Amino acid sequence: MSSIKEVAKQAGVSVATVSRVLNNDPVVKPATKNKVLQVIKEMNYKPNMLAKNLRKQASQTIVMVLPSMSNPYFSEIARGAQAAAYDNAYHIIIGTIESKRWILDTYINLLKTNLAEGIVFVSSSASKELLEELSDEYKIVLCTEHYPGIDSTCVTIDNKKAGYEATNELIRRGHTRIAYITGNRETSSVTARIEGYKAALKEAGIPFRPERIAGAKNSFEHVKETVNGIVDKGMNIDGIITHSDLQASFILKGIKEKSIAVSERIGLVSFDGTFLAEITNPTVTTIVQPLYELGYTSVRILIQKLQSDTDAKEEGLVILPHQLVIRET
Repeated sequence: MSSIKEVAKQAGVSVATVSRVLNNDPVVKPATKNKVLQVIKEMNYKPNMLAKNLRKQASQTIVMVLPSMSNPYFSEIARGAQAAAYDNAYHIIIGTIESKRWILDTYINLLKTNLAEGIVFVSSSASKELLEELSDEYKIVLCTEHYPGIDSTCVTIDNKKAGYEATNELIRRGHTRIAYITGNRETSSVTARIEGYKAALKEAGIPFRPERIAGAKNSFEHVKETVNGIVDKGMNIDGIITHSDLQASFILKGIKEKSIAVSERIGLVSFDGTFLAEITNPTVTTIVQPLYELGYTSVRILIQKLQSDTDAKEEGLVILPHQLVIRET
């Protein structure tokens, strides 16, 4: 079945214009209206008017979907989301999916059954294909990760700039053999941070070695294997950037117990700025993301969309400021 986005593309108009034609809005020029109606007929597009009418009966409830709660990164985002919902007299359901699609489907069904009006997807909690499908019919906002081509606002930081700053800080201290332990290599944040990492190396005249970049899950054993795997390839390391504070804490643990083959004098910069970076020994130099504000802003924008009577143009990327906090590593 054709979607409203496909109709808009074929007719050469916006999704909002197709919506106005379906609602018989007089602001649409007759020629444009006739063109859109012809495409609708040719593509046999049938709008889901029942779902549309049900959604007008607002539930004052939204959903936020998180990959998990095991990382304090997500709990701080959730805290900001709860505050924004409360401030705007909305209920919020915050749930984790733990990489299980059937759990994600239960939250999506809240939209389809009118028990929720909109949804915020945090990090890589949904695939691009699913987001494309949902954005045709529902109000969604992305938090921290975005996908090119998805017609929805994403609230995030300037990850390329942050990756550059993290790398440049280690270079400033004299480190030249810098590894980057990433998260999911397919996410927008990792891709952008690698771009920043490469830019800082190039600016300093340091050759880029792709062997010094490797992905790891947020578990001690996986981080240990990843770092040791880089060293085993003959890649000496005198500095490490990690995708999360959890990964940094695991590296410090491995150094202390001598199960990770790097020097105690290694430079270390992590991402996120959770409390973990402040309680490790030594404390970790960190790119601090405004986690509370990321959650708050994502929910605030979603509620604004829900309360708007028009199909407003999506804002695209909303960039919040990050900060490099220098500590003991």
